[in-house]
Amino acid sequence: MKPKILITGANGFIGSFIVLEALREGLDVYSCVRKNSDTQSLQSLDTIILEVNYNDVSELALLIRKYQFDYIVHNAGLTKSPDPEELIKINKGLLVNIIDAIRSSETNIKKLIYISSIAAYGPADKTVDGILRDDTTPSPVTHYGKSKLVAETYLKQQKDIPYIILRPTVVYGPREKDLLNVFQMIKNRIDVQLGLVSQKLTFIYVKDLAKLILKACLSDKVHKGYFATDGNVYTSEAFAGFVKEYMNKWALKVRVPIFIVKALAHITEKMAGLWDSYPIFNVDKVNELKAKNWNCDVSNLKDDLGFSAEYDLTKGIPETISWYKENKWL
Repeated sequence: MKPKILITGANGFIGSFIVLEALREGLDVYSCVRKNSDTQSLQSLDTIILEVNYNDVSELALLIRKYQFDYIVHNAGLTKSPDPEELIKINKGLLVNIIDAIRSSETNIKKLIYISSIAAYGPADKTVDGILRDDTTPSPVTHYGKSKLVAETYLKQQKDIPYIILRPTVVYGPREKDLLNVFQMIKNRIDVQLGLVSQKLTFIYVKDLAKLILKACLSDKVHKGYFATDGNVYTSEAFAGFVKEYMNKWALKVRVPIFIVKALAHITEKMAGLWDSYPIFNVDKVNELKAKNWNCDVSNLKDDLGFSAEYDLTKGIPETISWYKENKWL
């Protein structure tokens, strides 16, 4: 009998790639989504789609008891909101519900993988050697990062749950929408660099992240946390530079001081509020954009999980551009 895996947030950008990788690994895959979600990205895949109310612990427990999952990947969450309490309610609250449901179901799962974020630890600006590690004292600079840290802190107290925490850095690839803005601006020959000082940035291609998640599931490691990058550190100009190279585009480089960036973000928030929405480019996000260093130690990925990234920016960006063009996003 094939091992069973439940993936929350399976219809999202990262979630759909986790589903694909789990299928490649030969697992019996169950895709957990909110009721009335858009599941187009899952329709052609050999996965059972389960619509659930994440706030109903009894419903979740019945589901876990019925299918007797071996692995649960908790990927669902909220990345932006004008209300910090809402971020905590979703990013910690749903995790609490999943754990309560596991206990209530009396199912002995082999592993719970929690998809956190490097934002939970904040930048490496205040570290002695400029590198984030699992034992670094977290110092998140955004409300999103704080909500992920609250969730991590809770999970680390649940000693009866065999968990692993993964903290991806910037994730890019096909179907990713946030960084799509960079590609679109460069297509229009504008290369906007935020801040007057170059940053140290880290990235991970979505296919590599999915492979890492499955390696974490199938490993014998528990009660540990890992950062997730491709193992390289790039300057803030590098991403745009590779995009320009592979799009064969010249673009005018424009550096925007942080105080102007913050003012523009404030205006964007106010304008989006008129339509009861919250933009990707917001005041809270500026705190990440002005950080100087997002380097982190990923040596333990190879040592513990046997993982090394297949993609760096020179390989991941061309594949992403090809997908955007084929699907008329670019």
